[in-house]
Parts: sequence; C-alpha cells; structure tokens
Amino acid sequence: MYSYDDEPICACSTPAGISGIAVIRISGNGCGKLADKCSVILRSSGDYSKLSELPGYTCAFGYVKDPSNDIKVDEVIFTHFEAPHSYTGEEMVEISSHGSGAVKQEILKCLGMSGIRMAYPGEFSRRAFINGKMSLASAEAVMDVINSETERQLEAAGSLMSGKLAEEIDYIERNLYDQAAMLETFTEFDTEDPDEEEAKLETVKDNLSDCHDRLTTLCKGYGKGRILSERLRVALLGLPNSGKSTLLNTLTGFDRAIVTEVAGTTRDTIEVQLNINGIPVTLIDTAGIRETDDIIESMGIGKAYEAGRGSDMIFYMIPPDMTADEAYSGVKGIIEDCESVTAVFSKSDAGENPDREEIETKLKTLGIESFISISAEEDLNIDKLEDVIIDYYNELGGGASEGLLITNSRHYSKFLKASKKLALALDALDNNLGTEVCASALRACLDEIGEVTGKTVSATLADTIFSRFCIGK
Repeated sequence: MYSYDDEPICACSTPAGISGIAVIRISGNGCGKLADKCSVILRSSGDYSKLSELPGYTCAFGYVKDPSNDIKVDEVIFTHFEAPHSYTGEEMVEISSHGSGAVKQEILKCLGMSGIRMAYPGEFSRRAFINGKMSLASAEAVMDVINSETERQLEAAGSLMSGKLAEEIDYIERNLYDQAAMLETFTEFDTEDPDEEEAKLETVKDNLSDCHDRLTTLCKGYGKGRILSERLRVALLGLPNSGKSTLLNTLTGFDRAIVTEVAGTTRDTIEVQLNINGIPVTLIDTAGIRETDDIIESMGIGKAYEAGRGSDMIFYMIPPDMTADEAYSGVKGIIEDCESVTAVFSKSDAGENPDREEIETKLKTLGIESFISISAEEDLNIDKLEDVIIDYYNELGGGASEGLLITNSRHYSKFLKASKKLALALDALDNNLGTEVCASALRACLDEIGEVTGKTVSATLADTIFSRFCIGK
C-alpha cells in the first residue's frame, strides 16, 4: 500500500503512446514555485516572467528546460490553477506539450529534478476526495467515465459524478441524518405531550419509509447497472455448421471468425465487443456441440458449455437440416443456468427448417418462447436479434433510467445492506421496540451509505480503491 503525503506530485494524464499533444498534471501547494526551476515564460496575458506568478486559470506560452543545463526540452502551454478552485483543491499546473514518449519522459524528469515527485495511481483523485472536492462515489465514477465505451455507460458514470444519482444519494443520506437526530431527541429528552411525540414518530416513520423505497429502487437498478459495468454476455451455441461464426461476423461487421463448411472449424471461444443501441455487449462464438473423439475439439466444446453457463443470453442456432429431436437434445443441457434463450433458425436463405413447428413445440416445453428466423449471409432479420438484446436490457432493473443506475458492485452491496438495516429500524418503530433500537439500526444504515460517499470509509479501503486508478488521474 502506498504512503500518501501532501508533497507536490506530477504525472502524465493523457494515454501512453504518440499523440498530437500530451498533458502533464502537477498538484500540491507550492508546486508553481518548484516548477519555476524548469520553466520559462515567453508570452502571457500580463508581464509575468515566472509560472508561479501567473494568475489562476490563465495560460502562458513558454518552454520546459532541463534545470541542470538550461537546455530547452519542448515548447509548451502552461496553465495555472489556484487553490481551492482546482480538481484536487490544491494549487495545480498543467503543461500541454507535444505527445511523443521522449518529450513526456524528459518533462517528467525535469519536474523530478525540480523537487516534484511522481504521483501514485489515483493520487490526484484521492487528494480531491480528501479536500472535499468530491465524494468517494464520485471519485470512483471518474474511472467509469474514463472507461466508458458507449453513451449509456457515459450517462450512468456521469450521473454518479454529479447528476441524478449523486443527488439521490445525497438526499437519502441527509434525510436519514435528520431522522437520526430526531430520534436522539426522543432518547435524551422525555416529552410531556404524548400526542406530539406520536406525531413526530409518524413523521420519522414516513421519512424512513421514503428513504427505504428509494434505496430499494436503486438496488433494483443494479440489474442494468451491472450490464453497463461488466457488459452483456451473449453466447452463440449450436451444432457445427449452424451459422454461429457467420452471425458473429455479420454482427461485428468484419470477418472476426473463420467460416468454412468443415465441421469443427471453431475450436475455441471467440469474444468480440459490440455497442448495440448504447448497450455494451460481449458476443461469444463457440465450438459446435457434438460427440467427437478429437481431444482439441472436445476441449472447445467444453468451453462452449462454460460460455453458455456464464452468459446472460444464449442464441441457440438451428440450421435447416436439424431435426426436432436434435434441437431438443442439443439445447436441453445448455440452458439450465441461463434465463434468456432465443432459438435462432439460421441460414433461411437456404430454405426454412421443415420441422420448425415441431421444434418450437418441443423447445417451448423447456421454457423457450423466443423464435427468430434469420439469414446472416443476406443480413435478414439481424435487426430483430438486436431488438431481443435491447428488450432484455430494458426489462432489467425495474425500468430505471441510466440516470439512476448503480454500476459499481461495491456500491450495490453497501446499499443493499443499508436497505436491510433501514428495514430493521422501521420494524423497531412498527413493533414499539423503542427509539433506541431504531436509532441504533439507523446509525448502522448510515455507516453502510457512508462507505459509498466516503464519510465512514476506512483509510485502508480508500487507499485500495484509489490504487486501482490509472496514474495521472
């Protein structure tokens, strides 16, 4: 575990590799004066000769020099931020340089020679958290924003940082603290008016019930939130030559999987990532399921079964020459652990399956209700498969919008525990167990929520969370 301090720190905040520009971030009170040792101002909005003299939120053109010999490293733009109005709440400087790896490394070396150490992973966001610039949940959402690949992921992450979800969590927490304070007055002081006390207790109960309903709604939204965080896993399963690889290539838009008429061509699982109407999807092509003496193919078939068991959805491929008995026996062993299975009658360009009616009747006895006929070769009804994915997603999480979704499993666990402890507090009031019992359960509930917002989080947990961040954020 890293040992954090308040020394000035620096890191490159833009990704590794070559780019047009790169941004070197510096933070820590006094960092401007240290950066003066390796910076030269050429032009600014005023007559400023040093970086540390720049007013907050202004830029200047200049260059970074090697402090040991004054040799120019790169021409750059300096931006100065004053505390507390910066990302970290400290004095900050950002250096916009050219984006070659050599330039970035030389600038960081010069900053190190000037007394500014390299930042640990997540240290900028950790300082923002410590200085009250954001809650722990909002800090965690920063990485979700960085990792967002679809518009739905970005909306959910942005909402946790400063949108509807952040407002909802703040409302619940403040309301619970108010009710806890009210309960403490009952515990500490006796009232001479029983009717007044009863009325206040009813108000407390109503507010606690409202918060419980809100927590329950947030927990229900994790069905969608988990998909945005971990991606929706869709497995393509079926006999050899049933059209799985062709369908994967069609959905991805390029030839990701090898397609031949030779049975058993696919020996291993192939995973590709898709964006379907903003839903992040991992599509899994698998080996054809059949009896075989080929050891390598058998291993691939075993992985196909594993893919089915670990997926949210299965598209079970049924080619035109598959019989009803083959369809039934083939799917029976792979759908037990998957709640959403769609039977896909593939290769419809070669003709419809003559046993389709019988196949549907048999598969319905296994609980399969979704049947679609497609031709991946001719791109026929592929949009209907995408609609199946969209409908599955929309039915999760009680219809909660992306603006109120929990995507972090740690947050979900804490809110679920908080909801259960709040239910105990309500039960104490309903069964006249005493305000002390209710207050105790309510404090436990607030402790759980505090581990999300950061108000009751331990230093060890905070360090663990921020150590998972990228360097420079």
